[in-house]
Amino acid sequence: MTSEQLLELKKMVEDAGDLPETAKTRLLELLAQQQAAQGQWLSSVEELEAAHPEATGFMNRLATTLANMGI
Repeated sequence: MTSEQLLELKKMVEDAGDLPETAKTRLLELLAQQQAAQGQWLSSVEELEAAHPEATGFMNRLATTLANMGI
């Protein structure tokens, strides 16, 4: 789920008038946890790319080739 999608979902939950407050609060907590995990994951990927540029470049080319093959 992209950051934009998370923000859109957060707004929908906040604006939902028919949700009980406890459910709304819980959903917003879960969305916040998802955003934090996503941020940590992106940070880890950036660290891996910086530490091993050749390996990540190879993996990127491999993934692109497989995607182009329809795999």
